[in-house]
Amino acid sequence: MKLSVTSFFLLLFLWNPIAGFSQNSIPISSNLKEENFLKFQNHFFKALAQKAIYNYRVAIENLEKCNELKPNDVSVLFELSKNYLMMKRFLEAEQYAVQALKIASDNYWVLEHLGRIYLASSNINSAIVIQKKIIEINPKEKEKLVFLYFQNNQLEQANTLLVALEKENQLTPNLVQFKKRFFKKMIQKTAIKSENLQDLIAKFESDKSFETLRKIVTLPTITNKQLLFYSNKGLELFPAQAFVYLMNAKALNKNNNFEKAIEQLTNGIDFVIDDNNLEASFYEELAISYGKLGKEKEAIKNKNKALALRKKQE
Repeated sequence: MKLSVTSFFLLLFLWNPIAGFSQNSIPISSNLKEENFLKFQNHFFKALAQKAIYNYRVAIENLEKCNELKPNDVSVLFELSKNYLMMKRFLEAEQYAVQALKIASDNYWVLEHLGRIYLASSNINSAIVIQKKIIEINPKEKEKLVFLYFQNNQLEQANTLLVALEKENQLTPNLVQFKKRFFKKMIQKTAIKSENLQDLIAKFESDKSFETLRKIVTLPTITNKQLLFYSNKGLELFPAQAFVYLMNAKALNKNNNFEKAIEQLTNGIDFVIDDNNLEASFYEELAISYGKLGKEKEAIKNKNKALALRKKQE
């Protein structure tokens, strides 16, 4: 019996699946009934072909059909996430990558991809969390973490990691050059850092000014208990200052008091006037609250509002 051309290439692919994937792709599994498996393969290959010619919408349509035939397949979720990232639809890209990691939590390629999503959407805090997980798998990836710390203005953490890498003789040429620029910024930061938390608290007790309160609640050294206390003070003294509601909600979210955080954010956002960045921060915090409550639709809606506002500032 002669094989058709399609059957020949299908068998060739199954015999050597690596030939059909790039380095950061995940081979698909074959534990489906034969008819469904062939449909699955057909849609999956079409998706790869359409992605290669930048036709991401058609690629996604084919991948969704794969997802119907075999729900929660890591390779399909990964490809969906990659296509959404190429379309700069960061929320969907994140959603599918996270879903894939729930199935394969230590998948290096998905972790690396999720890190790219967070970088592309300027979510550096989350990118740092992912990079730390990548380092557990591949310790040689510490260099990226140094740059992420620096980008996030976490200079002490960047310095600590730099020193550790230097002691281990693991400074790359890029890090050697970076180190020179880095210490200049450290010196500048030390020169302008004149007020500490206790000084600011004493000053606030004296002047009760909004500017002093703002400095207190934004200091990196403040504890969440102090943040909650002083943001509550701020609500009493400055009930029309949107920023105080935001900081109070941050403290409430950290205390797992999500319903109260939503209430404060809903009240405070009415006081935001012509400040896209501040308004975006409100929606981002609302997304956290709703996400923790398991209200994914509300979380995504608020994330989208925040992203739209951030893009206006670009």
